[in-house]
Amino acid sequence: MAIEVRAKRGGLAFPEPSRALGQVNDVALVAVQRRLYRLTGEVMMMTRSHHLLRGALPLVPAVCLALIFLLAISPVGASGLTMSLSYPASGRELANPYIGNAVWATDPSQHEQPFSLAYATVLWADLEPEEGVYAFDAFENTNQFSRWREEGKHIIFRFVMDRPGKKTHRDIPDWLWQKTNRDGQNYDNSYGLGYSPNYENPILIQAHAKAIRALGQRYGQDPLIAYVQLGSLGHWGEWHIRSSLHPMPLAPTRALYIAPYLEAFPLAKLMMRRPFAEASRYNMGLYNDTAGDLEPTETWLEWIASGGAFNQTDEQDALVPMGDAWMTAPVGGELSTRHEKTDYLEADTLEQTLSLFERSHTSWIGPGSFVDVGRGGEYQRALDEVNRTIGYRLRVSQCDMELNDDGSMNIILAWANSGIAPFYFDWLPTLRIKGSNGEETLLPLDMRLQDLLPGEPVQTVTRIDARALPEGGCAVFAGIVNPATGEAGIALAMDTPSDAYWYELFRMKNDP
Repeated sequence: MAIEVRAKRGGLAFPEPSRALGQVNDVALVAVQRRLYRLTGEVMMMTRSHHLLRGALPLVPAVCLALIFLLAISPVGASGLTMSLSYPASGRELANPYIGNAVWATDPSQHEQPFSLAYATVLWADLEPEEGVYAFDAFENTNQFSRWREEGKHIIFRFVMDRPGKKTHRDIPDWLWQKTNRDGQNYDNSYGLGYSPNYENPILIQAHAKAIRALGQRYGQDPLIAYVQLGSLGHWGEWHIRSSLHPMPLAPTRALYIAPYLEAFPLAKLMMRRPFAEASRYNMGLYNDTAGDLEPTETWLEWIASGGAFNQTDEQDALVPMGDAWMTAPVGGELSTRHEKTDYLEADTLEQTLSLFERSHTSWIGPGSFVDVGRGGEYQRALDEVNRTIGYRLRVSQCDMELNDDGSMNIILAWANSGIAPFYFDWLPTLRIKGSNGEETLLPLDMRLQDLLPGEPVQTVTRIDARALPEGGCAVFAGIVNPATGEAGIALAMDTPSDAYWYELFRMKNDP
């Protein structure tokens, strides 16, 4: 990897604070006596009008096969000597939070491929066996919450009232079945056997609101829960019902099932199966449970692009265009069950699979995912392509260091996202300055990761009093801090030395 270090006349211009691409972030550090710096052991003399600068900023690149140093004399002004380091994108496999494969949360086995998410189905009959009594402990044990928390995974869950199965059963609690005067229908069709409640029943609607509020009280502030799919209605909570049964409710009634979720889960990202008007209004994400399958995915993408009628109710404008929704809300879903998982990875289908993910701006796949395709086998190269494609893929692409006349230094970072989706959570891009004596300073950067869209770099500028840097020199790292733990937790697409998700940008040495 070739890293270029150069000094150029005039330096870089700062963006105005009101502009979208970065703001100057002034960091107040204790001013101490001026120190003189050297570059990779070489002391250089630079004469400037009225100034003698003995030595230049010392920059020891993190990884460097070729180092080019170009010097130019800068005029006196706000900006002095500027040097740049570039960091090419890494093509290695990354395992990062909130994206990639998801597994069933109940599955105790180990898996072949990396994953970051676990999917939990909340069956109402199991959750609330008695009215107002919630079996949270049993739900969490069955779905291995302790394991996923310890392993740093996150949870997707969906509340379900009707899951077709092989035996006659009901997925609403018996007490509610009695309380609603058995207002529903047993069915036996190609989906399986089950019970479809009448979603217009006011007792059902009221009980549903209480159950969602209870889930919110338990999990609404828990960072373990990443995504909540608005299930509740229809078979598997997918908002469709076989035509021989009670029809799906109209928009006013559907709104009564949506409303409790909005208050219950302020941290998790809410997601809907179709681009309903409420999904757009409340900035929800979307999920596709036929991911990878050409025909149904094309239909789903057409809903997102154009909106239109909801064929379950014949409401002509129930679906609305949400073509840009991925910029602020996630897209996920599981692989279609019509094909084997490896069918999507064959030489003659992989390009189509990747294209559907790219056009959908997919962040995660599951619980039907690629996790159990053999590691290192014939499909590994295709799996690596999927890994490099879906979700976000972040890095610092360039670092400029600018020495100012007043003794301060600007560290200007260009952040890039080579994935197909943003990072949707409020984690904190941060600079870490580690002195040779072990002392550390963390400097949060003025950037929202949600604004780092694919192909649209974002710049951050941090101003530091260079005279206050640690005695004996320091190393400067970039990382993204999880506010729940206070630790860096994102693997960046950079081939620089790293330590616990902190990526070294450069090292500085100084002379007293």
